[in-house]
Amino acid sequence: MNKTFNDSIFGIAGLRSVERGTGYMYYMTQIRETIRIPPNRFGQPLEEVILDISRTKNETTIGGDVGMIVAILAVSEISPGRIVPGDGATFHDVEYEAITFRPLDDEVAEGEVVETTKFGFFMRIGCTDALAHISQIADEYFQMSSRSSGVLVGRESGRTIRPGDLVRGKIITATVDHVSMKIAVTMKGEGLGLKSWIEEKKEAA
Repeated sequence: MNKTFNDSIFGIAGLRSVERGTGYMYYMTQIRETIRIPPNRFGQPLEEVILDISRTKNETTIGGDVGMIVAILAVSEISPGRIVPGDGATFHDVEYEAITFRPLDDEVAEGEVVETTKFGFFMRIGCTDALAHISQIADEYFQMSSRSSGVLVGRESGRTIRPGDLVRGKIITATVDHVSMKIAVTMKGEGLGLKSWIEEKKEAA
């Protein structure tokens, strides 16, 4: 289940891609937030407390421009604490570095087929799954096999798609809101599709 966060307490201080090789959809992001330190954490190392609270509260959350916060690495700035009348806690404005996951339209991704359905299949992309609709698999029509459970079969070629297959797709829509991340991909296009199909085409060329 996706967690959510309130954009009103977040600010993006900076965004840059993680080094190539880890995937273009991952970024190192500087995030600003106000953290509440409860009285029972007073006396503990402040940076460790803030890192612990930030990780518990925000890791795996999804929202807006940030995408999904995969991991919070380190705290870079901590303001002096302030108090709010009627609340025994202290509040600190902090900035921390996080790895975030934010797929974008037209990016090409490789992943494993994790589920097949009568309307297409889902492939694993990074931290989430993307849908390849039946109309976006190939130029021929695919349907569920009447002989093998969970297998999509091409009506003309007899090619199959099943959980565990490795595929390459291009993102056609990536929608991120405060609750979920929805990604649709296409297998149509040069160099896209099941890895085995791509290899067959290379060998035939």
